[in-house]
Amino acid sequence: MAFAGRAHLYQGYSAEQVTYLVRLAAACGARTIVLTNAAGALNQTFARGDVMLIRDHINLTGASPLDGNGANPFVDLVDAYAPRLRAFAHDNVRDVPLRDGVYAGVRGPQYETPAEREALRRIGADAVGMSTVLETIAARALGLEVFGLSAITNDASATDAVSHADVVAASEAGAEAVATTIETTLVAM
Repeated sequence: MAFAGRAHLYQGYSAEQVTYLVRLAAACGARTIVLTNAAGALNQTFARGDVMLIRDHINLTGASPLDGNGANPFVDLVDAYAPRLRAFAHDNVRDVPLRDGVYAGVRGPQYETPAEREALRRIGADAVGMSTVLETIAARALGLEVFGLSAITNDASATDAVSHADVVAASEAGAEAVATTIETTLVAM
C-alpha cells in the first residue's frame, strides 16, 4: 500500500485522525511501515539534500495516539525505528548521502525560532519536523516495524530565516533520494 500526504495536528486533526492511515495499513496486513517527512537540520554536519534515517525521536507535539482509545498505552519505544532496516540501507544504498539521527516532532505549523532550534539541538535532536512521531507510536502499538526517513530541507544555522517555499522546493528535490533509499532497502530485502 502507498499513501500520498498525511494529516497533521496543526491542521486541527486529533492524534487519532493523524494516525488513521497507519491503522488502516495494519488492518490490511502490513507488517512494515515506511514513514517519510521533510525536516530542518539541527545537526551542524547535516546538509540540505541529505536523507536522515531516523534512529529515535523526541515527541514534543503534546499528543499521543494512545490517549483514551482503549489500546494498551504502555508501548515500548526502544528501537522504535527498525535497526535492521537502517543497517541494510547503510550497507546497500549508493549515491545518496545517508545520515542517522534523532527526529524532534513538534506541533507546528510555524517554523522554530533560533532559540528553539538551539534548545532542540541541546536536548539531542538532529532534525525537526511536524509529523512522523505520532504515526510511529501508533505503528509500534500495532506491532509494525518502522522505517523512518527525513529529507533534510534546510541547513542548521540558528539564525537563518526559513522560507516555506524553499522547504517545499527542497522536499521536491529530495524526493528522488528518499525514493531510492526506500526502493533499495525494501525491494532488495
